[in-house]
Amino acid sequence: MNAPFYAAAATSRSPGGGLLLRPMRAKATAVSAHSDVARHLVIAYRPGWQSLADLNDIRRHVADIDPTIDTFIVPSTARNSVTRRHAATRPSLVVSNGRMIDFRPARGRIYQGLPIPKSEELRRLAAAGVPIPRTAILTPDLRLDEAEWGEFVLVKPTDIATSSHGHGFRLMRTRRARFIHPAHYPPDHPGRLGPMIVQQFIDTGEKLQSHRVTTFFGEPISALLHTSTAKPIDLTAPDAEIESAVVAIQGGGSRISEFMDDPDVLKLARRAHDALPEIPLKGCDILREASTGRLYVIELNCGGNTWHFSSDFMAERRQKNGPEFELRRRQQFDAMRTAARALVERTNAKAE
Repeated sequence: MNAPFYAAAATSRSPGGGLLLRPMRAKATAVSAHSDVARHLVIAYRPGWQSLADLNDIRRHVADIDPTIDTFIVPSTARNSVTRRHAATRPSLVVSNGRMIDFRPARGRIYQGLPIPKSEELRRLAAAGVPIPRTAILTPDLRLDEAEWGEFVLVKPTDIATSSHGHGFRLMRTRRARFIHPAHYPPDHPGRLGPMIVQQFIDTGEKLQSHRVTTFFGEPISALLHTSTAKPIDLTAPDAEIESAVVAIQGGGSRISEFMDDPDVLKLARRAHDALPEIPLKGCDILREASTGRLYVIELNCGGNTWHFSSDFMAERRQKNGPEFELRRRQQFDAMRTAARALVERTNAKAE
């Protein structure tokens, strides 16, 4: 039998030039009282991934918390040469939830989101002792021992763009899991775009459920429990029925989202952040096994398009949720001020 490359942990856990924004006039006295600005914070953003309204709200909170920090907000899709020069006149921290495209800071410690391959993401989680499902790349010579993997496994793609929509996920009995050459997948299957992985099936009970904890520098800023309304999976059904079932929470039908504040889930999300500390924003997905209550991290979504308070990606979902739900999402952990506090702490500790 081929050993997996990692196993489960033993225990459960703006277009155009840049916009230069300085602290509000009301804070001018406070700034001068500190003998001038000491550090710069540069927030680079991807248009459509988070709104300027949110970023300006965070900027105002930063000014309230520490008026010696001067904040610059710039689109990462433009060079912003004027802002780039201004920002480099003080020790700086540069934060971008996603990969910066054209903006290249002249100075500063940089934290930015990156689309990390799932296999690497999971490897680092396991190395940090974060509980993940047993996982391996599906290769021609891989043989799975049901005694180790359980009766069922999940075969899923590594291609990030398609897997984020739940495409290509398949539940099957462990004895039936096998390598398929990329050329033999249907034309629109993500298995043509990258290797497939096989993963221990975490049974969340009658309904598919997944916790999504959005963290910013490790601090939870949103936490939801998603429950699929898809037909429950009958694990005693014939293989064809099981293998055609919806097994990704984002993969079919609708879902019910509830706010949650489970301390064990939030603690595990913080631990998961610590495994990849260079990524500022994460959408941490966590499953709870129904039979044991154990928690497993299955994905961190490090690419950066998970600021769903205002992302275009989640605009339709926000409209369905309604204004009361979305207001509560922002208020749950006082998201904008919590993000500002994390930025102040990181700027004071890491600006260079």
